[in-house]
Amino acid sequence: MGKLVRFEKLTPKVFVTLVFGIVLVAVAEPKPVEPYYIAALCVIGVGETIRLWAAGHLRKNAELTTTGPYAFVKNPLYVGTFLITTGICVLAKGGRTGHPWVDNLNWILLGLFILTFLVYYIPYKRKREGNRLREIFGETWDVYDRNVPDYFPRLTPFSHPASAPRRWSAAVTCENSEQWTGMAVAALALAITFNAPIIDFFAGLF
Repeated sequence: MGKLVRFEKLTPKVFVTLVFGIVLVAVAEPKPVEPYYIAALCVIGVGETIRLWAAGHLRKNAELTTTGPYAFVKNPLYVGTFLITTGICVLAKGGRTGHPWVDNLNWILLGLFILTFLVYYIPYKRKREGNRLREIFGETWDVYDRNVPDYFPRLTPFSHPASAPRRWSAAVTCENSEQWTGMAVAALALAITFNAPIIDFFAGLF
């Protein structure tokens, strides 16, 4: 049960994500027939596909994962998250209130996300995870680290001689709880698309 349900506590990261989603639903003026909307959905789909692909190969701390998308880039989950966040923010393009700050909140939030990701999160994760993986896997990690980029994929897959070949596994994907991320992303995209009745409902409460 513990692995199936991952919402035992409201962590700061989960709280920020919830607020982020609520704000985007509130400010969005969805236009599903517009080309930008279709493009945004495609970007979100690609991002979540990358995350599902990565989660099906990832065996945390049990072995150094170098198969699937990890053969091309060290952080495919982050790449997927970046694409999903960008797509969601484009999807939530505003315009309903006539107030510039409100109607452009999606771009402001996207800018803050990119700035935080580049200035804080990347250096922090690079130092913390790099040191931890080096302690666990030693020279195997060093070889992988030297040959596989952090965020911009290489063109050909890297094959580590010390790594066992692995296929994508739905069971491993569920062990990594990626199904919940996919459901949350789909729910947020739907909430943005059909936000009018949601906004009317909550407006009627006040």
